[in-house]
Amino acid sequence: MEFRELSKQEFDGFAKDHPQSSFLQTSAQATVISERSWNAALVGLVEDGQVVAAAVLSWTHIHTGELFKIDGGMLIDYSNAELVKAFLDGTIAFAKKHNGVYLEVMPNKVHRKFNDEGELLEAPDESVTDLMVSLGGTHVKPTRGMTVTTAPYWQYTKDLTPILESEDPDKALLDSFAKDGKYYTKKVNQFGITTRRLGREDLPAFKDLTQSTADRLHYHDKELSYYEKVFDIFGDDAYFVFSELDFQDYIDAQREKSDDLQKQLDDLDARIAEKPNYKKLKRQRNEFADQQVQHEKRIKDAQAMMEQAGQRKVVLSGALFLASDVEMMYLYSGTYEEYKKYYGPYAVQNYAFKVAIDRKIPRYNFYGISGVLDGSDGVLGFKQGFNGQIEEKVGSYIYPVNKSKYAFYRFAKKVLGRG
Repeated sequence: MEFRELSKQEFDGFAKDHPQSSFLQTSAQATVISERSWNAALVGLVEDGQVVAAAVLSWTHIHTGELFKIDGGMLIDYSNAELVKAFLDGTIAFAKKHNGVYLEVMPNKVHRKFNDEGELLEAPDESVTDLMVSLGGTHVKPTRGMTVTTAPYWQYTKDLTPILESEDPDKALLDSFAKDGKYYTKKVNQFGITTRRLGREDLPAFKDLTQSTADRLHYHDKELSYYEKVFDIFGDDAYFVFSELDFQDYIDAQREKSDDLQKQLDDLDARIAEKPNYKKLKRQRNEFADQQVQHEKRIKDAQAMMEQAGQRKVVLSGALFLASDVEMMYLYSGTYEEYKKYYGPYAVQNYAFKVAIDRKIPRYNFYGISGVLDGSDGVLGFKQGFNGQIEEKVGSYIYPVNKSKYAFYRFAKKVLGRG
């Protein structure tokens, strides 16, 4: 076997339908990395002219040399210890030639799976950790909490295979959701919420949305240049999506429903006048009257919001999705707080689900959650509305490349109180 750099064609041909594939392990992601503050290379093991293992290897400068990282990889058969050893040996040798200090590997492998109640679905898989530690790695266990700098240790996913195999995928999709997911997806349809895929000219508006959300929730958003690079480099596989509401269309629809209810109320009033002791008619009238009050309130609220916005159509929410042959990835998103009552994020998710079904993608990855399973994680709560499963990754593994420099690096971090 030969360890060497791969061409984009070689890498993508191997990676595109690999079971551990993700957007992090694509030639497109390597290009995004290399056009920002890191270096990147496509590396792999080749045997008899065929790629048998591969990874996007990235690196950046630290005080004593270069930090090397494989985020969301390697793409390899972890049951083949000889293959894994050969890949690690080749990667470490590559890192040594480029003044490497240490290598961090974060495999796209699951350690534990949980249902929505936090119960284990199967026995934990210790095989990857056992192997990586036996090959000289120091195991860094998964931590809880959200991250935007690396692949998350905890994520939420949904298997779409049963839906793809059904006779009516759209119906099967809605039926597969949990109670909240069904309710709010139906609501956005009733409200007339629309979705659209954005063009490059819409990216500043997308950035305004995500920045607004980041400011509200106190986290660091990606730069506009990052979204532009993703749009340009991932091309047809990058879906920037907005959900939008036309206030006037919404008001007109609510008015029509209110008018229809008024006709039914008038009819009931006439019938009650004839049968004043008929309790069923009175209960029905009360129900219809309550419904009409809700429609009138929605009309009043929408009129006020349209006036405040100064326009009849507004953006409710948006998200960036990345598609591959293996999974549809929900990556970044934002929601305008003042319009949250219209449930825009459910419309955006429904759009992405439909794309996944059209493209026959078997897995939907909602990506990061905090790993706190006590009901306090609102991000997890939203994602659970679509009925999937919780996954904890195996963590990461540290391999010193230059032992003396790595020891000094660790000592310096300890002195500075950074780890």
